[in-house]
Amino acid sequence: MKDFEATLDPVGGRLITHDVRPPRHASYSSLDTYGHCPAQWAFGRLWRETPEWDDPLTVGSIAHATLELAVSTPSVTDPAWLPLARRAIAMERERNLLPANRWKGDPIPAGVKAPNGSPATDEDWARLAANRLNGFRLADVFDGDMLRPAAAEQRIDAEVWGIPMTGSVDYRDESGRVVDWKTGRLPELGSPKAESHQNQLRVYKALLDTQGIQVADARDVYVEHRVGHMADLSDDAMEATGTLMRSRWDGMRRDADAGSYAMTPSYLCPWCPLARACPLASPACGDKARHAAARGIDPTDPRLHVADGRPSGDPLAGMLPDACGQGEDKEDDMDLLDMLDMAPKPKKATLPPPRPWAKGPDPWDTPEGRGAAARWGMGDKPDPPDDVDPWATPMPAKAALGSTDGGDAPWAVEPEAKPAPQAEAKPEAKAPTRRMARGKAYDPSVLSEGAVNSAGYGFTRLTIMAAEAYAIGPDDPDAALLALIRAGWAASRAAWGPNTPDVAGLADGRPDTDALLRWLDSPLARDADEAIGRLMPADGTPADRIGRAGRAAARALIAARNLIR
Repeated sequence: MKDFEATLDPVGGRLITHDVRPPRHASYSSLDTYGHCPAQWAFGRLWRETPEWDDPLTVGSIAHATLELAVSTPSVTDPAWLPLARRAIAMERERNLLPANRWKGDPIPAGVKAPNGSPATDEDWARLAANRLNGFRLADVFDGDMLRPAAAEQRIDAEVWGIPMTGSVDYRDESGRVVDWKTGRLPELGSPKAESHQNQLRVYKALLDTQGIQVADARDVYVEHRVGHMADLSDDAMEATGTLMRSRWDGMRRDADAGSYAMTPSYLCPWCPLARACPLASPACGDKARHAAARGIDPTDPRLHVADGRPSGDPLAGMLPDACGQGEDKEDDMDLLDMLDMAPKPKKATLPPPRPWAKGPDPWDTPEGRGAAARWGMGDKPDPPDDVDPWATPMPAKAALGSTDGGDAPWAVEPEAKPAPQAEAKPEAKAPTRRMARGKAYDPSVLSEGAVNSAGYGFTRLTIMAAEAYAIGPDDPDAALLALIRAGWAASRAAWGPNTPDVAGLADGRPDTDALLRWLDSPLARDADEAIGRLMPADGTPADRIGRAGRAAARALIAARNLIR
């Protein structure tokens, strides 16, 4: 095990280490791992887990070598897999003695115990690989067509999309068809895992294109399930994969230069070597996930540090509660927010507790107040009821979220131009400015007379979506927020049709406030936004990320709809 020094920073959400060298080339698997979690990719270059019985990487490697031997005699469409697996282990062992492959070591890991406690032998591993292949026939690959092998395990090193890539194409047929063998679980079409497998095939096509080899189609063949999934090799799909790979490659080198890697929690966290130590890791659900998580680095390993706050001298150091929110040193939420700007604050004076609010004299119920109201066309109004909270006052017009140029205010109508004074003429009445009101959580977000219920579900959802938009596209949060709203509405309409109400003006980027809040009040809006949040990819431009998440959410909602029909 190599020496290293690494720090997990839970506040910044990053792994800090300068022991990972910037990569000189990329494989698809490395870019895929980086795309899921940059910290997992970086730490994987420092830490190697000891294989256990039925290790999927070891078994998968033997199974691939076994298939390589099988396609060399394609006339045998139903091979005897166990004898081939024994030969595959010997073939891999001999290959790994070559200078270029010595880094791989022996294909059979040392020190692994079989379930009966005895050391695992070549025969044990051969049987594990053969069990994955039992029942699979070569005729299953192309739906009954006999294979005409052109190459197997074809290694290609070339530059594609500006990335120095290396890859090994599992099988290429003389018909121009390409196959990637898969020995794991069968993913559902459209799932993130299935899309990842399709991206890998598109990378292989790009590599083969550099060699002047035409690819007619490419497919993943899941040997344990005898199922093949065809990849979309259209120009648009290839361009999207290229953009994604380039983004990851640039991010990988940038992070390695800086020595800082984002920690991105996902369902894959239990299989990360940082699972036991990472304070942001998603919990392990299920026996397999818990077992996988337990194999990661010990949190007490002296080479790995977990920061309990910000660097020494930072006003937040030591002020953060523990992971369960039960820290002994707690501060008022507003105190913590005040400290976030890192500027020294004057010591707060001790103030007496505030007196209960009571309704005071109405400033409008004076000659001056009535005169001002008349000038603005408000006319005489009855006093508000005594139980109205004082903060429920008309909201001032303000620029749209993120605007710095005084853009259109979403909450208020601009005052009309004041007419020239005329004898005995009364100014036109102006539409009332929207005001905030505090209703019940189950009340609609738009109350009577256009008041906005700050406790309404749609109002809360809009606020949360605005925060999500800022996290996704901080350079233009307005555009990101509108894209999130559109994506959620479109995903819901795709699944539930007219049950998803129209929102006037949404297509033009100026949704009607009442219609928008009524839509966001609905459970369908909630579910669509939740689906988009869970399916949001980690890389790409804000528009690309939201678009991909919206399309995936639509497929997910349609799948749910189909189950309850």
